[in-house]
Parts: sequence; C-alpha cells; structure tokens
Amino acid sequence: MNKVRFVKDRHGCERGVQLKDGRVVVVCDEHSNLVLRYDVPFNINTGDICEGAPVGGDVVDLNHLLETGQGQDVFCYDKFDVNVKENHGFIARKTFEKILPGILKEFRDNGYNVTEEALRHNYDAWEIDSKSGYRDEENGYHLFTPCGCNPLAFRLTTLHPFSEDWQITYTC
Repeated sequence: MNKVRFVKDRHGCERGVQLKDGRVVVVCDEHSNLVLRYDVPFNINTGDICEGAPVGGDVVDLNHLLETGQGQDVFCYDKFDVNVKENHGFIARKTFEKILPGILKEFRDNGYNVTEEALRHNYDAWEIDSKSGYRDEENGYHLFTPCGCNPLAFRLTTLHPFSEDWQITYTC
C-alpha cells in the first residue's frame, strides 16, 4: 500500500502542507518532484493512501485540510512579494525609475537586500511582456516577475538547494 510521506518541518521538502501537530505532508520532494496531489485521499493517522475513498473521519485530502484550516501550505524557502501600487496598466520606464527607491526600501524594511540590478533586470523583461527571474547568490535570494500582461510585481524567495533548478537568472 502506498503511503503519504511526512517530514518534521518545512525544510524537509520543497513544498508541503503543515498540519496542526507540526508534521508536514510532502507535496513536492527535495528534487521538485510532485509526490502527492491535493485531491488524493489518505488516512491522516497512518498515512495510507485511500485512492477512491470519500473524505470523512480519518480520511482526508490536502484540499480538505486547507479549506478547514487544519493545514497550511509551506515551502522550504521564505518568500516576500512586492506588488507595485502604481499598477493601472503599463508603467513607463520614467515612472519605474521614480518608484524604484520605494520598492528597494520595502524589500529592505522586510529584511531583504534586493539590488537595483535585479529589479531592473525583471522590469526590463516585464516591459517587453516576458517573465523573468534573477538569482542573487551574494544576497541569498531569487526574484521572479510575471510577464507584462500582469501587473508589475516582484516575488522574492530565499535560495534553497531544493529549488536550484528554477532559482536561476532568465528572461522568457
């Protein structure tokens, strides 16, 4: 019989759902492999997979745990988002340069030393409707920005060995 994998804290997997008792149900393992879908029922006490069983009693799925507040999504890395408030469509470079110091301050006020180089890299990609990532080894973070069809935003994640495959510098 297949079993759910539990780890003792969020650093034991790339992504998981932490239960009230502290255990973390592994969703993505240390190699970024999806090991459990959110709709797979399992016994919360034994970890046995109960494929096809209805949710109820000791049989739960991750969706149920999240919906009922019995669990929360966790990641091996910390994350912090800055959503640019001036977003009413396209943000011209001149406007971006004016708001850049405020964006840097927001990251720094929350303990992250994000560089102008990283923000400009991601803005440049956003401006041409590309998504981007910027890896800063020295300051220990990866910065992601969705494509220009989306409001300008910067999502920081702290670097973690389990996430090295996607925490890279790119534009696409």
